[in-house]
Amino acid sequence: MKKQKIQAHNPLLWGTIGYLFLFIFRPFEYWEWIGAYHIERIYMIGLIVVLIFSSGTGYKHHPVVSVLLSFFGVMCFSILIAYRPDKAWDQVWEYFKLLVLFFTIIFTVRTKEDFTNLVIAFLAITGLYMGKSLWEFLFHDHHVYRMGIKRLIGIDITYGDPNTFSATILYSLPFAVALWKTTPSNRIKWGVIGYLILAMTCISLTGSRAGYVSFLFFLLLLWIRGKMKVLGALGIVLVLSIGWYSMPETYQKRFETIYDSSINQSAQESAEGRIEGLKNGIKLFKLSPVWGWGADNFPFAVKVIGVDDEMRSHNLYGQLLAELGVLGVIPMALLCILIFRTPGKILRQDKTLKKNGDMLYQAAIACSNTLLLLLFQGNFGHNLYRYTWILISAITVLAAYLSTQDAYHPVPKIVDNHS
Repeated sequence: MKKQKIQAHNPLLWGTIGYLFLFIFRPFEYWEWIGAYHIERIYMIGLIVVLIFSSGTGYKHHPVVSVLLSFFGVMCFSILIAYRPDKAWDQVWEYFKLLVLFFTIIFTVRTKEDFTNLVIAFLAITGLYMGKSLWEFLFHDHHVYRMGIKRLIGIDITYGDPNTFSATILYSLPFAVALWKTTPSNRIKWGVIGYLILAMTCISLTGSRAGYVSFLFFLLLLWIRGKMKVLGALGIVLVLSIGWYSMPETYQKRFETIYDSSINQSAQESAEGRIEGLKNGIKLFKLSPVWGWGADNFPFAVKVIGVDDEMRSHNLYGQLLAELGVLGVIPMALLCILIFRTPGKILRQDKTLKKNGDMLYQAAIACSNTLLLLLFQGNFGHNLYRYTWILISAITVLAAYLSTQDAYHPVPKIVDNHS
């Protein structure tokens, strides 16, 4: 009697997952002694070398690639006209590292199994990041005291702010839903349930009003896309009720300032700052509408309109208009259109994908939902150069490619074992 075993091994994918870990967990910012060695740069260079000389990679062409390169070109050009060229150069370098992540993902993911493993790895890394941050908050009092409460923060520096940390969690939730819908494994389903509970706990403890409102927006997206509207509405009410009444009273008061500004004047001023960021961005845009004032130059360029506090925009749209002008708006708008249209294109290739709970289709839906969350949260934060844009772009490219190419139905390597 013969048994057939499918061998699927892609060591290059582990290199990609390691690089993704560096972007999300950022151990070089948590452990200072690691940061001194700049392991992220060493890892990036090593990964590039491996990809160049490896035969197990393949380029996947998609319009998203051209759009991202165009946006990067606009950023590079902005160095020449920037109010502070040094700041623009620093941002261009950081974005270059993101592009390396983008190309690493689309070059190394070869099959649908690789694709699924990438999604699982992304959630596992984000879950580890959340868990470690919550551990430090509960047992080592790692927090910031702001707006009258102790607020949970991330363990890193770049994305550790309470609002940014809550955004990191939110942007992962659509992929947790995608995994739930496509996995037959009960073990993974329990893992997803634990992930969602951890996510809700962390968002609550950040005290981020933007995070809380965006979570409501996320639930609304799920309800709109779902079929059982009444059951879905009841589920949302149940989740929100459990979350609200299990929340400490001080945090409840914090979220009540969303509709009652009299509770905390500082909260009202914070909200007004987001609106002011948009207004300042529009003013700067009017002065330089074509190419803006340079990447990451908003805090410095506002001096031109008489603002001296070097405050960031706290608003995606004010940031984009002010820093990159029309030249930056065009590729960003095209990117949004391409990501949002991908699920429909995949479904037109094979309408059974939606019915069968296919990961490619569900991940494409997750990308479009994450895009909507980015745009919605853009009203409360400057997330223009966040790695999330790159991640959902790469997943979109892979989902579109794998759904139309032979890689979607890879020929397995069969090993015969005689028994």
